[in-house]
Amino acid sequence: MIPLFDFQERSLNGPVMKTDEFDIAFSMKLRELVKKYNIEYTPEELIVSDETADAIFHAGVELLAEIGLYQLSTLRVVKFTQEEILAFAKEQRQNPGRATFGLGKDEMTLAFRKGSDPRPPTLYIGIAGIISEEEFVPLATSFVREEKVKGLGISGGITKVGDIEPRAGTLSEIHCALWEQQRLQEVLEDVGRPGMNLGLLCTASTVAGTMQVIESSFRDAHNTQIGVHVLPELKIDWDRLLLANFCESTGIRPWQSAMTLIGGLCRDGADAAVSLVASMLAHMSYAHGPTCSVFPTNIDGTWGTRSTIWSAAAAMRASERNIRLATGSGTVGSYNWAGSKIGVLQSAAQALVYTASGFSYSWLSGSPLEALLMDEIMGIATKMEREAVVELANTLMTKIDALQETGQPRQEIICFTDIYDLKTIQPKPDHQQMFDEAKEELIKLGVPLT
Repeated sequence: MIPLFDFQERSLNGPVMKTDEFDIAFSMKLRELVKKYNIEYTPEELIVSDETADAIFHAGVELLAEIGLYQLSTLRVVKFTQEEILAFAKEQRQNPGRATFGLGKDEMTLAFRKGSDPRPPTLYIGIAGIISEEEFVPLATSFVREEKVKGLGISGGITKVGDIEPRAGTLSEIHCALWEQQRLQEVLEDVGRPGMNLGLLCTASTVAGTMQVIESSFRDAHNTQIGVHVLPELKIDWDRLLLANFCESTGIRPWQSAMTLIGGLCRDGADAAVSLVASMLAHMSYAHGPTCSVFPTNIDGTWGTRSTIWSAAAAMRASERNIRLATGSGTVGSYNWAGSKIGVLQSAAQALVYTASGFSYSWLSGSPLEALLMDEIMGIATKMEREAVVELANTLMTKIDALQETGQPRQEIICFTDIYDLKTIQPKPDHQQMFDEAKEELIKLGVPLT
């Protein structure tokens, strides 16, 4: 791996470039490489072939080598050689990704798996979105009390504490983040899972806020991951490098998250898959983590579509064959279909395709009900041939297309209070009915649920 401190030198002495010039260079090189490697977005082929997966990997290597990482703090390009990239990819391939978290009976491991592996992905489901103060404890409790949930992939996201809103880089960020951590520890104690991993820090997002939370003793290496994300498309700043250095010095595993926007600099699923692989490799160059989330979205913020599922699964397959990170993603319907039958079907399609494409963990779900259902579906996918998974996922996507013609997407983000009673921490009748109907629909479409 490249020593982290090398990135200071490269950030200060790389070629000077304007942001829009980098974006244009990225887009043009990406189009060139997709054509060179004959990579085609095929919506019906939701799990790509070995040949396509390998082509996406090699295109991702070449993209990162040719374009580099754009350092937003210095307006310079961090450059790599192709030999460097292939070397750390080979090193990772020879040491497949594996990370153990938690203590005692709550210990859990995220480990690289192949799409053909009979071992199902880990339910590493987080609590995310817009969380009010009154919702926070019931929401956390609803996930933590489920034994099949092995850890919270993400926790936090409080809107405000009292009248104090968390503003990044200010004292209020730290105030609200510490309030979160105390509430989370109380939930773990109340449920009887004190050693459970709490995943990615959310409200504490700046370097100062993150360090303050770790120093508080609420979090350490056994129950924390810290985000060091490469920003779309292939951009970093000093904060990414400072947080990666903090992880390295404390033994905390970094949260690596490859993201891309379809409809922006990436035209379609083929472009997005190559960009995602380049982002994975970029994370490895400086953060050196064993896990990586893969989460593409459309430019309007939606996901759970054929293009996002195809690109994420293709990137996972490229990693499965050539990098061997423990990859993860959300098995969750798009925000505009949250709390609906369409959202549940989108979640199920992702659970099927991603499991058969070699992902290791699901880190985001619409509700505890949906999380447990996705856990069952991921288990089902491990017992199916790849061709059968593709056929079933296409059946689900066709049904989704039909339902969307008459369905009404949400105009506002769904909240926990919309679907669960905060006093009983049970689904509201309307949400339970929707879920039951969605499950029946999945059975009718061929998902062999119990």
